Formats: sequence, C-alpha cells, structure tokens
Amino acid sequence: MGHKDRLSACWQHQNCNACLGDNSECGWCPSSNACIPANSLFEPVRNKDVCPSRSDRFELRTKALGCNCSTTTLLSVLVTILCTIAALVLLYYIFILVRKFIQTFITGAYKGWEIEVKDDGLRDEHSWSRNRVPRRIWRWTGRAGVRAQGSEQEEVTERSRLLG
Repeated sequence: MGHKDRLSACWQHQNCNACLGDNSECGWCPSSNACIPANSLFEPVRNKDVCPSRSDRFELRTKALGCNCSTTTLLSVLVTILCTIAALVLLYYIFILVRKFIQTFITGAYKGWEIEVKDDGLRDEHSWSRNRVPRRIWRWTGRAGVRAQGSEQEEVTERSRLLG
C-alpha cells in the first residue's frame, strides 16, 4: 500500500477509535481531529510534519497504546523511570561512600585479628569486630556506659586496665 493509499484510507476516519481500530497503520492527531498515516508512536521525533498542526505533533496517538496515550505521555513516563533508576543508583553509591568514610575516619578499625600469647607459650588467635554504631553516636544518645554484648575487644581492654 503506497503513501497516497494509506493517506486516503486514514483521512476517512473522523474519531480516534475508528482511526486506530483500522488495520491501515494510522495515527490520531487530537487537536486537529485528523487521522494520518503513522508507523509508530515515535513518528513525531522523525517527522516534524506528521500532523497537520505542528503544535499537535507530540500529541499523536497510535494503535500501540490507544487513544489515551500520546507520544508526550510515553516519553515523560520513560524519562521518569530512567531518572528514578539513576537517582536510586546515585543514592546507593552515596550510601556506600558515607559508610566507608565513617568506617575509615570516625570509628577507626572495625575488624581485626588478635593473637594472644598464653603463659605456656601457646597462641590463641581469633578475629574481633566492633559493633557497627560509632562511639560518638552512643555518646549523643546517652548510652556511653553501655557495652555491646559479645564485644571481646572491649572486654580485653577493660581487663587489661584493671590488671595493670
């Protein structure tokens, strides 16, 4: 079917549902109430004269998404989704950087390996780790005297102070 045949097949429709319901690959320009030949919803990006009125070109409706979705609506939804994904990725990397900054500059070492040499010459090796909340935050909340359960490093430090 040639362009002129498609044009005459499309121009005979007077409303959006009739225009998009036909099998002749037509598109509906709502402001000018015109049914025109259009291959896809992205036709206005490629052809600025797709609709009789240039201001109507990004309001084109095609069979793919029906009479309620224009090119503008589709493009705005796509841009919104991409921006949301980009913002989530950016927030994730900011979270990682802040966590690394806190681990490096605020709390110091948070994991390590301790070797304790016993009186009989045997070695007791084990790993230790601090709890994840920095000490400054504990001070701000008024819980500075509360020691975390299972913090071996804190117990060793406390015992060594008492023993001299």
